[in-house]
Order: sequence, then structure tokens, then C-alpha cells
Amino acid sequence: MRSPALLLTPLVVAAAFAADPPGQAEVYRAMGIRPEAILNGSILAAKVVEGGARQTVAIATYLTGKKEDADAVGVKLVVFDAASGLKPLYERDFAKENAGFVGRGEIQLVDLDGDGLMEILPSWDNVRSKLVDERRGEVLVREGGAFKVGWSGELKYDATRAVREVPDDRRDRYEREVDIPATIKTRGITLFFNKKVQAVAGQRLPAPRIVRETFPLRPPPPE
Repeated sequence: MRSPALLLTPLVVAAAFAADPPGQAEVYRAMGIRPEAILNGSILAAKVVEGGARQTVAIATYLTGKKEDADAVGVKLVVFDAASGLKPLYERDFAKENAGFVGRGEIQLVDLDGDGLMEILPSWDNVRSKLVDERRGEVLVREGGAFKVGWSGELKYDATRAVREVPDDRRDRYEREVDIPATIKTRGITLFFNKKVQAVAGQRLPAPRIVRETFPLRPPPPE
């Protein structure tokens, strides 16, 4: 019988580390970020790569030293091989990918398919529009010895105030939450979301509506 999936959030950073973990400042410097520039960050230790050792998974929201709204804040995600002197195994620069306008990066680690490796769920704010409240997220899976984006999209979206910026059919308001138990039941093949819809096309619903969503996350194992 497979053990239950473990969910790691920033609230359990201290408990997640093995003895003598790398210090926070050391991790941030290895990410190319000055520790004093950090606005918020999460550093977790868990198995996300094949093998016996655990890796260090870090996300940081930081001041870049630039002055424009677009590039004043950065969000980076790095997976380190902590046993090899914080050697980067996987890196993402969400500010670069989003052409700036990012904030409040966070991560969760969850074993969605029961293989003993944690999937990585990063999220961050897209602050390009002052009238659109948008939080984006991904599910990173491990396939063929490499990380792959299994799902990407909005976790929170509210464009009801953006009357002139957003077409009517996109002026929705909703939040998505991964249904972890339902996803685990499929061994990580299907990703389940509970989507709480509060407004559609600019019109607020009398009561929030919960919509069940499914997305393919990874192919089924060969028979």
C-alpha cells in the first residue's frame, strides 16, 4: 500500500529540513539574490528528484534594484542538489517569463502520484494590470529525468473592474483550488480543481458556484 502524499507548505520549513541544512542566506545567494533584498521566500527540503537524497526547493520574491514597475520585483524558483554544494538542478525566473510585473511567489510540495517524489506547485501574482487581480500557478511533474510543466493557469482571477481593458466575456471572477485527494486517487494522471465562480461576464452570481474541473497531468503508465 502506498503511503499518503505529504504536503509541504512554507509553514513547515523548519520541520522539513534534515540536520545541518543550508542557511537561508546561503540559499538566496546561490539563487543570485542578496539576502537583504528578499521580500518573502520559502525554502523546503524534500525528494523531488530520483535517488536517495532530498533536494532543497526555494522560491524567493525580491527587490531587483530597478525602479520601473515592470522590473522592480522578481520571483525565482530554484531546485538545488543540496548534497553537492547547492548545485542548481532546475531554475525558473517568473519575472523574465512574464516580462516583469510579478509578486508574492509561493510553493507547495505534494506527492500527487504516490511515487515518493513531490510535485512542485509554484504560484505568483501577475500584477500587469492594476484593475485585474490575477494569481497564476503551475504543477511541475518529473518525467524522463526532467521537470515538465504539467499544468499552468490562473488560480485566482478577478477582472470585474476592468471594464475598458478586458472583453465582456473575460470579466469573470473565480478562484481555483487543487483537489489533492481526488488527484491522488488517479495516481496523478488527472488533475482535479474545485473552481469557485463568483462572477461571469461582469455579472455577479447570486451565490458562488463550485465547478469541478479536470485536466490531464501526465500519461497513464504503460500496461
